[in-house]
Amino acid sequence: MKKLKPKYKRYLQIRSRRQMKNKKRNGNPRSLRQSTSGLIPRNHTLSFIDVPTPIVFKLQYEHCEEVISYINKIKGIGRSGRHMNIIMDDIIDIGEGAISMLLSVMEELVREGIIFTGTKPKQPIPRGILEKSGFFKFVKGKIDESNSTTKNTILNTGDNQTPQSELAEEIIKSMETVWGQKGRSPSIYSCVFEMMRNACDHAFKNENQIRWHFALSHSEIDNLVKFSFVDNGKGIIRTFTEGILKNFLNLFNDNLDIVETAFTNGIASRTGLSWRGKGLPTIYENYDDGHLNNLVVISNNVYIDFDRKIRHKLKNSFSGTYYYWKVDQSCTKECFEIKN
Repeated sequence: MKKLKPKYKRYLQIRSRRQMKNKKRNGNPRSLRQSTSGLIPRNHTLSFIDVPTPIVFKLQYEHCEEVISYINKIKGIGRSGRHMNIIMDDIIDIGEGAISMLLSVMEELVREGIIFTGTKPKQPIPRGILEKSGFFKFVKGKIDESNSTTKNTILNTGDNQTPQSELAEEIIKSMETVWGQKGRSPSIYSCVFEMMRNACDHAFKNENQIRWHFALSHSEIDNLVKFSFVDNGKGIIRTFTEGILKNFLNLFNDNLDIVETAFTNGIASRTGLSWRGKGLPTIYENYDDGHLNNLVVISNNVYIDFDRKIRHKLKNSFSGTYYYWKVDQSCTKECFEIKN
């Protein structure tokens, strides 16, 4: 073997020492794990609390209490300044609405400096739903190649200036899934717009706090699209009781009565007020006209499933408003031609 020249040997020694120094400073790249805010080394000094999810992570009536309790637990831990490890290993069933609600809370806490890490469901079906949902547009993590191509998405924003074209485009895609052709649906668009406007105009004290998440999940086989919209604002009850209905609460039986009356456009007749809040009645009218089905509303301590005629007072109150609905071929068709 050819003997190294002293000058080159010294160069290699210096380079080796420099590489070792950099390795100690930066840590071993293989020891990094992913979080919502990027890569953090395993030998960090941060403390993470493991927060296992319920095994059925859905917002259906039968499971919503447990999921909302979990969401509130995350909020409480985050507001105490502690970082979290969201453990999803044991999930056997998961819904897109619960995913959106979790994401909305995580993003709210990330803005306050909280770091999240986590795991995915071990079972392939719920793991696939999570990976296809759009969750990983916002949370760093690997997606199986088979789940990477999907029309599912989650949109989020923080103000009234969101380009309406972005919302419109996703609704156009949803019409293609349901009816086999791209088209406009003014009814669905008006529902989402009213939800967005309520979130921006009433749900938050300050403009810089405004955040909402709008999720769409497509099933091409069933010609079905599931929609969910969530904000972490004051909620419908607090918006009304701290505002227009402050002096009229004696006219309502309870919070369930307030929400149901608001949706069915009965506030004006009940109170005699000239009520301009047409957002909730617009949503209900589109449901009543058959343009959407399976409408569910969760806000504060109220759970209403209009299809199943469930009116439930929650033990675990959700600070914010959540809407869920479906559009499929059992709905009244509304798919207008797109004009250039």
